[in-house]
Parts: sequence; C-alpha cells; structure tokens
Amino acid sequence: MTSAPATTALPASHAGPDLLAGVLREYLDATSRLQSTHETLQREVTRLRAELESKDRELERRRRLAALGELAAGVAHEVRNPLGAIQLYSGLLRSAVGKLPDAQTLLDKIELGVRAIDAVVQDTLALAPRPRDLVPLNVKALFDATLELCCEKLERQRVEVRLTVADPALRVVAEPEGLRRVLMNLVVNAAEASPASSFVELVGEQSGERVRISVLDRGSGLPPDAIDRIFDPFFTTKQHGTGLGLTIAHRLLETYGGELTAANRPGGGAAFVLTLPRAETEQQTHTPTRSRRERVA
Repeated sequence: MTSAPATTALPASHAGPDLLAGVLREYLDATSRLQSTHETLQREVTRLRAELESKDRELERRRRLAALGELAAGVAHEVRNPLGAIQLYSGLLRSAVGKLPDAQTLLDKIELGVRAIDAVVQDTLALAPRPRDLVPLNVKALFDATLELCCEKLERQRVEVRLTVADPALRVVAEPEGLRRVLMNLVVNAAEASPASSFVELVGEQSGERVRISVLDRGSGLPPDAIDRIFDPFFTTKQHGTGLGLTIAHRLLETYGGELTAANRPGGGAAFVLTLPRAETEQQTHTPTRSRRERVA
C-alpha cells in the first residue's frame, strides 16, 4: 500500500518579508494620502482665515459707519430741541420789549438753551480723536478729587461712597481732566442706581502691569439686553440724558491705552471696571493701607 505524498508547508521565513513589505507599502500610501489631505485642509484653513479677516474688517468698517450715522443723527436731534426753544423764546422776547422782568426771564431761558447746546457739542467733541497729554496720576488723590466734584449729587441721593486703595502710592497713566470726568460720571450713575442710605464702592488695585479701578453699586443691575449696548452712542436707560456719558468714558479709556467694561455683580448691582496702564511708583516699598471716605446726606 502506497502512501500519499506529504505536502510541504512554505516556511514562515519565506512569507514574512513579502507580507511585511505589503503592509509597509499600504502604510506609506495611507500616510501619503493623509499628508495630502492635511496640506489641502491647511490651505483651506489659510484661505478661510484670510477671508474671515477680510469680512471682520469689512464688518468693523460698517459698524463704524453705522455708529457715525447714529452719532450724527443723535447730535442733530439733541441740538434741534434746544434750538427750537431758543427760537420760541426769542420770538416772545421781541414781544416783551419794554417789560424788563419778562424780558429777563426769557433771556435766562435762552441762555439755558445755549448751555444745553454747548454741552452736546462738548460731549460730541470728546468723542473726536485728538492728541492727549498722558501723565502719571496718583489713584488715591484721583479718588479724592472725584468725590469733591460729585459730593453734592451724592448727598442729594443720600448715598455714601467707600474708597479702597490697596497701595497709597499706586499710580496710573492717563489724562487728569478726562479721567476725573469719567470717574465722576460713573460714581454719579452708581449713586443714582443705588437705593437711598446704601453705598457705592470705589476700589483701586494693581493687576500685574495694569491698574483696575472698580465702581460697584447696590442697584438692580443692568438689563440683560442693555449690557452689549451700554457703550453705544445715545443709548441710555435713563429718562433724561444724552446717552453720551458712557460712550465718552469708553472712548477716553481707549485713548489712554486702557479699557472700560460693564457687568452685573453676582450679589446684585452693576460693576464698571476701568483697566489702565500702571505708572512707576515714586516709592519702591510701602505698606498697603485701606482708605475710607463716606459722604452721607
């Protein structure tokens, strides 16, 4: 009886190199395809980024043009009202010639209208770019000067102001008159938003190479739909006012190399935070102190 011939298996040493070479070729092909896809995506990302930057610039231009148009319309509206009153009182004055008491009253009203127009013009000019003299300002002295300017309105609102300056030698770089005006407007706004017999906090502290000045009130906070528009020209939540105060404040902070932000506080009330460049202090070492000043009617 003859047996079937035995089959001889191919040694693994013969099949291994061919299989490995095939796997390697597939890996290299896949890598090449991935590299090609990556380069294509990279070019597309670069193109989209350039297109996005172009659209952003176009959107910014349109926003500025829209703001300019809104500003012009607002100025025209604000100026037209007192001008109409001036024209009315001027006509009445012509009829009142010879009656000195009546004439004096009408003249007073005309002068009031002229001052109203001048205030609008001054506010508008504050928005215009111009060279500004920036100097080092002591934060504590700045706070004291600000309260001197608005103490009468604070007393009328029956709201006190609590000052906190972490470092008495802390200084910022800004324009003295402009920054005092910004702080005065923010403090008065905070006092008007706060209930009587409450207080407003004015805090100055160092934050790296910057200085943070916070104005914190105890009011009901900013309406959610107003936060994004709070610095827009002629936008206001008040019954009276031009709506230029916060716009001017925001614009001035930008010219000082700083910024102004607004937000609602978790515990209630609004927080307006000024961030300004820090000036070198005259003293290298000092002990932090807390300063408090209150104005109560």
